[in-house]
Amino acid sequence: MGLLSRLFDPDGSSGRMRGQAQARFESATQAVADPSGDSVASLLRKNQSLILEINSSAGDLPTIGVVLARAVTDTVREVLTSGDADRLDIGVRVAINGTLTDYLPGSIRAYVGAMRAAGPGGVDGTAATDALVEQLTTLRRSVEQLAQASRERDLQSLQVHGRFLEDKFGESELNL
Repeated sequence: MGLLSRLFDPDGSSGRMRGQAQARFESATQAVADPSGDSVASLLRKNQSLILEINSSAGDLPTIGVVLARAVTDTVREVLTSGDADRLDIGVRVAINGTLTDYLPGSIRAYVGAMRAAGPGGVDGTAATDALVEQLTTLRRSVEQLAQASRERDLQSLQVHGRFLEDKFGESELNL
């Protein structure tokens, strides 16, 4: 510590404050880098957590509900572990994040809540089961469509680039 430092900061508190400020800056930088948690690694962790929730709720869900919910998480896992997962479109990642954090767990929790509220011998669970199956089928279809759209977007991009190259470097109709 130099003479001027000791004169202006005799107890060394500004060094501690600088360290604390640096730590806050690094924390904020990391939050900005992935504010919604939609990185592939984060989505895989959310998917695994949701699988555990589905498994723990299996006693309260109809068998078809467990199968369909796990089909959704399996499809998500396939998308997130594919060879081009690191190049997934941001829209696809945001939609998968919504499915994992809101749509799928929301359907499961609403069903379990409705069945528990009805109590034993309460309402016939057929309507609730039908609604759950419909929601889970829709979610599965939408995740499959997201995966397909992402693959097709890559193919379309390649085709557009190919047409550009052909126009740019292919034989000209104006051969001189």
